Amino acid sequence: MTEPVSLDDVLTRLRSCVWVDLTHAFGPGIPHYPAFPDEERETLFHFDEGVGSVGTGFLAHRFSHIGQWGTHVDPPAHFARGGRFLDDVPVQEMILPLVVLDVRRQVAADADYAVTVSDLEAHEAEHGTIPAGAFVALHTGWAHRWPDGTAMANRDVEGVAHTPGWGVPALTFLVEQRDVTAIGHETADTDPGALVSSGCPAETYVLGADTWQIEMLTGLDQVPPTGALIVATWPKPREGSGFPARAFAIIDRA
Repeated sequence: MTEPVSLDDVLTRLRSCVWVDLTHAFGPGIPHYPAFPDEERETLFHFDEGVGSVGTGFLAHRFSHIGQWGTHVDPPAHFARGGRFLDDVPVQEMILPLVVLDVRRQVAADADYAVTVSDLEAHEAEHGTIPAGAFVALHTGWAHRWPDGTAMANRDVEGVAHTPGWGVPALTFLVEQRDVTAIGHETADTDPGALVSSGCPAETYVLGADTWQIEMLTGLDQVPPTGALIVATWPKPREGSGFPARAFAIIDRA
């Protein structure tokens, strides 16, 4: 008879895994949606006198930034009136099977590329069916442009952003056919940049479907297409509509 696995055994197994940080460090001046104000950071208390406040023996800052700042989480309430806020998302949804959809080849040929159902079907043909409850991360290679805001936005002479994103049919497939819990991407928007000014149909759909998302991910080039876990955490502001997140992948060496 097989002995039950203890939590100590689970912790030992986890410590033997590869851990990949999927989060950009944030600070003033990072790439962000142009209508949002930049971060402001103030030293209120410092070890020494003359730096911020009087010397106190400890260090403390005041941070002022919009919720959608850096690598951040968008709950349904960000776009869906009546949708779940950050404090409504249970902790059980913060550790999920991680699927990485690699479309770097398509994006290299078309910066405005929108993921299709065919992309998802091709992924499944090679790596297996996307499991229910998964977090599906879109790997476009865009994270390598960070922290250059001009490169991230990739605007033309008329100011139109040319960035890749999700197509609504692909998201509909993930939500309605695969019952995913969340999605993520390396760009600042769910939609291809050229569609953001037209109402953000992909973001409107996915958040309206009670699915949450993380934007501006990094490190996806270090994660396999399937088999990893994602842990996504954030503070718990009451009725929060978005907040910087800390996300990381856990990959079994086996």
